[in-house]
Amino acid sequence: MNNAQKALCKTYIQTNFSANVAASEWSQISEAMSTAASPITKAWATSVSADVLDDAPDYSTFDTIAAGKRDSWGFLLARSRDFTRSKTRKWITDIWGNATAGSNAEAILQAALVNATGAEVAIGGTVVSTGTVSGLKRDYIGGISVGEVNALMSVP
Repeated sequence: MNNAQKALCKTYIQTNFSANVAASEWSQISEAMSTAASPITKAWATSVSADVLDDAPDYSTFDTIAAGKRDSWGFLLARSRDFTRSKTRKWITDIWGNATAGSNAEAILQAALVNATGAEVAIGGTVVSTGTVSGLKRDYIGGISVGEVNALMSVP
């Protein structure tokens, strides 16, 4: 975490956990910053397995997809994919069509979202949308330890 990110986290903690800061409850703050933020903020996953992607679409329309697109789906499922990359999200819509409400593309893209941690929300990023699905492209991934919280709160 760089200095600018530390400053963002410190401000977020002081704003959202003032009672915990006053009581020096570093472990409670660390837990909140390392688990899903409240309210839930969806973020693009950096590694989505083939199993997760394969479970998302309704295959009843698979036969109507052009043979080349079906082959492309097989290539996409060959390994985990990083959905922070616009090319990966575009690949989904190229195969399955536009990500509209109830579409297979929407279901697959939704499966590629994770809950951002408190630290990830504090540091932020850019919200990126593909069709009807939006997620935070995080500038930082992870939580913060008790020691890191203590260090942040100890610096004036």
